Amino acid sequence: MKTKIIYSLLVLYMTVSFNSCDLDSKVYSSFAETNFPQTEEDARSMLTGLYAYFKCNSGAVNDNSNGVWCLPLFTPGYGGWLGLSEMTTDVIYNIEHQNIFFNWGSAFDTYSSYTVSRNITRATYILEVLDKADIPEKAKNQLIAETKCLRAWLMFCFYDLYGPIPVITDPAKLDDIKYGPRPSKEEYFNQMVKDFTEAIPHLHGKTNNTDNWGRVNKGVATMLLMKLYMNDHQYDKALPYAESLTQMGYSLSEDYSKIFSEEHNNENIWSVPSGQQMGNEWFFYMIPSTCAEVSGIKVSPYWGVIMMPWAFYDTYAKEDKRLVGIADNYIGPDGTFYSRDENQGDRLPYGAIMVKYLLPKEQTSTGNLPLVVCRYADIILSLAEIENELNGPTEKALNYLKQITERSGVTHTIPSDIRTSKEKFKEFLLAERGRELYFEGWRRQDMIRFGRYIEYGREQGYPAKDHMVLFPIPPKVIIESGGIVENNPGYE
Repeated sequence: MKTKIIYSLLVLYMTVSFNSCDLDSKVYSSFAETNFPQTEEDARSMLTGLYAYFKCNSGAVNDNSNGVWCLPLFTPGYGGWLGLSEMTTDVIYNIEHQNIFFNWGSAFDTYSSYTVSRNITRATYILEVLDKADIPEKAKNQLIAETKCLRAWLMFCFYDLYGPIPVITDPAKLDDIKYGPRPSKEEYFNQMVKDFTEAIPHLHGKTNNTDNWGRVNKGVATMLLMKLYMNDHQYDKALPYAESLTQMGYSLSEDYSKIFSEEHNNENIWSVPSGQQMGNEWFFYMIPSTCAEVSGIKVSPYWGVIMMPWAFYDTYAKEDKRLVGIADNYIGPDGTFYSRDENQGDRLPYGAIMVKYLLPKEQTSTGNLPLVVCRYADIILSLAEIENELNGPTEKALNYLKQITERSGVTHTIPSDIRTSKEKFKEFLLAERGRELYFEGWRRQDMIRFGRYIEYGREQGYPAKDHMVLFPIPPKVIIESGGIVENNPGYE
């Protein structure tokens, strides 16, 4: 197993690179356990292969040794954690993948996404190597912390999609090439908590406008710990992490659109960084082939198969400032005007165009733009949720919520009776989370946590069943394990 991991890491180092702000790293032609790493630079380069899977270009990682092309976590399309987390929700309609709307069964194959979980084992191997490395203690602790955070984040994403999956977190088991059984929820959950908790003291602080932008930091680990406990309905344990994030130097941007046009905006805790090698495919999936100008910016025509359904679009008040990045009309290359009301073309019948990143065509046409993943507005909305869950719809909970609605100019849309019950507060809060954080990866787990995911599917007429809060383990894993890896209940 170790030999295979070394080879896989070598391949990644030879095929994956980052430019200046995107984790620039020297590439090595060969290494072995006995001669690598020799320097701090060597040790730092080992993490490059892991960071490759935290990108958003579906063609970014040539790591198909398992017979399938793998998709990085933040690919906006069909696969990857981001795609799978948004496609089945109320904020997204993908005209090419309607089969994902709650009609999947045990044969539903997400292996191109699942295969990325192999990097959990790779992280364990890197941790073993770093522990033995003869490099300065401070650098060693920082690199170990980064690796633990990346490992736990990978575990978080697959736990979100599938529940506990087989992982190797004990270096003593790295030579075991056989599939192991799925761990218990408690064992898996506690390992994530352990990794994040141990990482935080040694991680970088706020990385905006520093050379460490793009690397995991204290804010990321703290935010994911908060979400772990919230998704498990342990709101009392989530609260300290949410509150600590308010002391890390982040703040809400006065202008919503600048969150996505200014990469290092003070609201952004972590983004997939921009760069010529990053290949952000947002515009490829969002901009129709008949579009040349939308939301006041020039764009290149693309595939454009992902829309915001009109039903969700209509939950925005007309004066909502966030609509600047969501278009109900656009102009074609020949000057043709397409709109929701007339001449819809072949895309607007399904929903609005999600532009969000109001950047120059020269930048978006090359994919040289960031992808915002973790930001401070999520923390404020989470504090509102935590307060409501622990103490009811208090004035404090409402004030957190108003921080978001006031920026968007829609505080007047908050129901007058929102403080009459927890459920009233939750109903508006869930909708507001969708309006604020659409297509940032959190919608599916939000809807599950609020008890609305399966309910929503049924309201749409989809065959949604209770067990579909988790996806089935890919058939390839079940077959190759000889049944050692059991599928999720409902997919037997």
